[in-house]
Amino acid sequence: MPGVDVDGVSLYYEEAGRGQPVVFCHGIPTDYRAWQAQQGSFSQNYRTITYSRRYALPNNRQGDLIDSTIENNASDLEGLIEKLGLAPVHLVGHSYGGFISAYMAADHPDLVRSLTLVEPAVSTVLVENPESKTQMFSLLLRSPTVALSARRFQSSSLYPSYKALDAGQMEKATELNVDGVQDKQGAYALMPEQVKKMMLDNARTIAELKTKFPAFKTQIRKITGKTLVVNGEASPLWLRKIGQLFAAMVPQGKTFTVPNTRHFPHLENPVEFNQHVLAFISQDTI
Repeated sequence: MPGVDVDGVSLYYEEAGRGQPVVFCHGIPTDYRAWQAQQGSFSQNYRTITYSRRYALPNNRQGDLIDSTIENNASDLEGLIEKLGLAPVHLVGHSYGGFISAYMAADHPDLVRSLTLVEPAVSTVLVENPESKTQMFSLLLRSPTVALSARRFQSSSLYPSYKALDAGQMEKATELNVDGVQDKQGAYALMPEQVKKMMLDNARTIAELKTKFPAFKTQIRKITGKTLVVNGEASPLWLRKIGQLFAAMVPQGKTFTVPNTRHFPHLENPVEFNQHVLAFISQDTI
């Protein structure tokens, strides 16, 4: 089983193709398999690396995930790139993995050739502390529909998924999480069987959302490479707003909306996703 050790953290990875490296960083609750629809297309002209973050399968890391922070995962990603001799890379990150990718790109811009953030869950762009009633009220005054979308996700998906996770109800926790980020009741049930299995396999990684997210607004301008922010057409409003704000803050930001998709555009409409991201990383402008 191919893997690399980064300061005692074992990271499983798979690679295919030759050329400039493209590294894919998955979100929650998925693993390296989340990028199967990309590997064939991208590996025709690039060296593609898909890896599983520290607690995702098939890694066998034990613990309660309190050490699976944005910062620690970014260090893992940095170590993976350096140990495999990949830099500079085209970096593609989804959701929580998008936050990790952005954080690493800001800290180590020399390692990144281009950055693609897919539905990046950089929630501290909206409010630095979502538990703060004052900050949430401020968001409500600034952007009431966005604040209500975020609150709906917290109350109907995030907190109930924690409760199910703590009770050992892994499938219920996964369903609550996926339905919430898809902003659609029954979304998890409609996923292909292999995708549902992958998500259920990684249900415990939902606990990563309990860790404290770093403030990031001031760091964004340290990202020096070209950046593409990809959103699903019908993803939750709060996630689409993050994408819009992030693209406006980063020095070389572009946006793209994948039609007929929600929070997993790379899974839901891989043909358009792949075409646009490949065009982006292959040239300075699209």
